[in-house]
Amino acid sequence: MKALVLAGGPGRRLFPISEEFPKPLVRIAGKPLVDYVIDSLRAIGIHSISVIVSNREVAEHIISSYGVEVDVIEQRGDSIEDAILSAKNVFEHEKYFLMAYGDIIAPIEMYRILLETYNASRLPVFSVVPLEEQETYGVAVIRDGKIHKIYEKPLEKVESVYVLAGAYILPGEVFELVDKQNSLTEALNTLVSAGTVRASLWTGDWVDIGYPWDIISAIYVIFSNLKTSNISTKAKISPEAVIEGPVIIEENAFIDHYAVIKGPAYIGREAFIGKGAFIREYSCVEEKAIVGAFCEIKRTSLQPEATVGSYTLVTDSVLGSGAVLEARVTILNKLPEDVKIARLPPLQGILRRYKKLGAYVAPSSRVRAGSVIGPAILVDRQGQLYDILQK
Repeated sequence: MKALVLAGGPGRRLFPISEEFPKPLVRIAGKPLVDYVIDSLRAIGIHSISVIVSNREVAEHIISSYGVEVDVIEQRGDSIEDAILSAKNVFEHEKYFLMAYGDIIAPIEMYRILLETYNASRLPVFSVVPLEEQETYGVAVIRDGKIHKIYEKPLEKVESVYVLAGAYILPGEVFELVDKQNSLTEALNTLVSAGTVRASLWTGDWVDIGYPWDIISAIYVIFSNLKTSNISTKAKISPEAVIEGPVIIEENAFIDHYAVIKGPAYIGREAFIGKGAFIREYSCVEEKAIVGAFCEIKRTSLQPEATVGSYTLVTDSVLGSGAVLEARVTILNKLPEDVKIARLPPLQGILRRYKKLGAYVAPSSRVRAGSVIGPAILVDRQGQLYDILQK
């Protein structure tokens, strides 16, 4: 079976992390987002894979990482329908093919169960996840193991606890339906109306990377199976540093005197952790990122080459590639108890559980020394602040 991975489009909801930066190359624990999907498909035995891209950097990454093993198709237009139709000439004559969104973080087993469900029926299959929250997802109504109806981000709650998991096995005729109806949802519902579409139920970890804070939820998923440490022999770690696993530390990372790393955590290649810095649970310091002396970082993603100045507190946040927090910045994170945020990451706290969101900083932007920002603040490339709670 061939597979089609959708990894184009502007990724607008991920703003500001995707501002002038391709969403598929956002890194989580050292790996670009799109690679998680490609590697999962290869792991279940699918080796004929095409990836729809709309960015030159994404195309170059896939070619350099996978060579001729993965085909790259340029997307024409911005919509999901445009993305699918860009692959029409390659896939329309396939009896069935696997289609996956390139922004899903889930274990390999989700894709394996999808394929097994198809092999048992030889009919179209949609992967679904039980989830109460519906407003920001495609929703599936299931009856007797079959998909009865799907809705795209319904404004009102529908009779379902299942959302579409971003992985499908579809017949080649879907391209003609999308072309004719100019709507993926309507095309899928046309298949559903025949009464033959099966549901592949996945009840494990799953994250759709749509909003910036979904990156934090994805870190939880990726670290869920991290039980032991993996520390490169080429990492430079001070004998006075304290490392409490499980942690991953890549080659040529530098951990200075008296730094403390408390896992689960990830320290990327050539990353720098300064003297006395405290890297706490569920943090990813990606390749060539810098954490200055006496900083505290918790439940945070520092994308490649991001910099956190000395004496800075960063929690529940994401810094885009090359972003800079100057010295003595404080990011607040506690949300009002009655606030409703779509896809809120797991609650935090020792004695009591709280809703928390920090700051989400655009690539190559800069926050001035001594600033106090948050909670729930977006910072664009020009340093303009947007309050999520006021949207």
